[in-house]
Amino acid sequence: MKNRKTVYFWIIQVCFLGGILLAQQYLKQQGSDLIPGAGGNFTMQSDKGPVSLSDFKGKVVALYFGYMSCPDICPTSLWNLSSAMQMLTAEQAEQVQGIFVSLDPDRDSPKAMGMFVKGFFDTYIGLTDSKEVLDKVARQYSVIYEKVPLEDSAMGYVLDHSSVIYLIDKKGVLQYYTPHNTAPEEIRDDLLKLLSKD
Repeated sequence: MKNRKTVYFWIIQVCFLGGILLAQQYLKQQGSDLIPGAGGNFTMQSDKGPVSLSDFKGKVVALYFGYMSCPDICPTSLWNLSSAMQMLTAEQAEQVQGIFVSLDPDRDSPKAMGMFVKGFFDTYIGLTDSKEVLDKVARQYSVIYEKVPLEDSAMGYVLDHSSVIYLIDKKGVLQYYTPHNTAPEEIRDDLLKLLSKD
């Protein structure tokens, strides 16, 4: 019986993740016209206090939702983004703000997030907040996430979540959806497009 439950669990996991991957590919193909009105301002907690998206008007923002215990997808996304940032000139990189939002506030404190993101790029900001706030912002950005319990695991649970880098222009308007497996060169090109706009 336990083996059957395990099989069902993994079938559900594969279907869920497969759906996320298909959705991400569709987002990439459709560009910014897919979800009219998606995005917008929000305020969450950093290791230095409240931070709002509107604080970065005049900069391009690369926004990513995930969690610190994510085994591979989140680190890959952050690494690809940091690689793209390193391809920019110092002047260009100063005009881009990376933000990593943790969907796992029970384990990822603002202080821990602040230290975690610096391992990818020294100007990144880590944010999180209460589940109520996170759910609201997730709806704004069409982020899908769900806590999945893990039996017989020290982790206790993992989060299944959509994995998209949101690129926001200098006016705070969401412009591009970039799947987590996008090559750094493509991310750099999208950043340069937004940096060139007034």
